[in-house]
Amino acid sequence: MRAMFFSGGAADPSLAGEADPNVQFYKNQMPSKPDGAKCEDIHKNWDGDFNRLEMHHGYIQWLFPVFENAGMNWESQPLSKAGAAIIRQDPEASRRVMGSYRLMLKFYGLVLKDEKTGELERHPDCYTAQMENLNESGHNWLRVSRIITSLGELGFRRYKKPLIETLKKEVECGALANAAQSCHNFWAPLVEAEGTPRYNAKTLEEDADREEGCLFQPGGELA
Repeated sequence: MRAMFFSGGAADPSLAGEADPNVQFYKNQMPSKPDGAKCEDIHKNWDGDFNRLEMHHGYIQWLFPVFENAGMNWESQPLSKAGAAIIRQDPEASRRVMGSYRLMLKFYGLVLKDEKTGELERHPDCYTAQMENLNESGHNWLRVSRIITSLGELGFRRYKKPLIETLKKEVECGALANAAQSCHNFWAPLVEAEGTPRYNAKTLEEDADREEGCLFQPGGELA
């Protein structure tokens, strides 16, 4: 299972900065493609629609873009370095990233307990069924890798460690036992090997790309 890495190259220079479709999506100016919706509409109308989130394969690349594209959706674009910086410094866009994270956490049976630290807990209403679904659904393990990577590139690096710690606990208790190999070989290195030459070569990241977003910077609402 190639759960850590993504296929394809970096962003087209002509689709960087404000022209980056990922920026336009996170500014709520354009919908995801194919068969998608604008960011805020996804948050509002897809929340808890677990069947749609399971079966639709064209939204995750928009909610969690990364520098190196994944081949499952040819209507998405890799995240540009300049585009990522714009999202990190835009409070509304950053809040939408958090909304995307909450959406997927619920899909996996988890909830964001603390916005400032990224601490997670089991969702009181859907943990059992959704964690079981994650345990049985290998394509969701690939999505987890994308989410971890994207969080760091969109200004939420501090959320990566609480996420992997939670996933490890679920593996250890047996609830997520089927994903033990992916957790050890792919998810954990996306946190623990961050900044190493191998990590940087595969994610196309540099240290500056993991700058904290405006919400956490001095004067930000979560500082």
